[in-house]
Amino acid sequence: MDYRGRRKGKDCLTERALQSILIVEDHQLSCQGFELIVEQAGCKGAIPKVTVQQAHSLKKAYQLLFKEAIHFDIVFLDICMPAYPEKNLYSGEDLGRLIVEKQLKTRILVMTSLTDKLRLEEILHTVKPHGFLVKGEVDEYHLITAIEHLLLDEYYYSPTIQRILQNPSEEAAHVDEEEKKFLYLLSQGIRNREIGGHLCWSLSKVEKRKRVLHKKLGIEKGNTMALVNRAKELGII
Repeated sequence: MDYRGRRKGKDCLTERALQSILIVEDHQLSCQGFELIVEQAGCKGAIPKVTVQQAHSLKKAYQLLFKEAIHFDIVFLDICMPAYPEKNLYSGEDLGRLIVEKQLKTRILVMTSLTDKLRLEEILHTVKPHGFLVKGEVDEYHLITAIEHLLLDEYYYSPTIQRILQNPSEEAAHVDEEEKKFLYLLSQGIRNREIGGHLCWSLSKVEKRKRVLHKKLGIEKGNTMALVNRAKELGII
């Protein structure tokens, strides 16, 4: 694909030094595909040539961003990632929120296979990404165009995300940090009484919070496995 001459002001991009991109994605083939697209675009002059690092787990991403304090101009962020409970990171959304809270000077490009409208709205609210692509709509054009916009400190959203912004729901299904930890513990097969010990909750509070989550996620009451599966489908854990 020829990217050249596609966007006004492209010359400004080549004048800016881009240190690197971090791809946070647990599927290695997807990582390699994204990296190849970026490298080819750099060779064609559509974007500056960049160095790319991959993190196939939230633990690795946390280490690079916060322990080694490596600066990345852009972070490609998948939402459905295996949890890193030691740092209260239960999905890519939590890593994105932490990047925002710590005020890292990096731009987040969310790329997710999630399609639930309320869930996408919640991610927009918590992560506030510069770019947001639904994977079903991602191709070379959209990915490189998103990078171009982010380098200019502009925003870029795929068509699905644009429609959500134009027609927002009255209320997104917000799941707080305690609830995420609760759902993660349920997913590990931990019993209600033991969960109460982990979270310093009474047994009655455990049951009450479970009922609240059933309602938030639209699951029939009493079905814990369905609740956990729904949380995984939505990329909450």
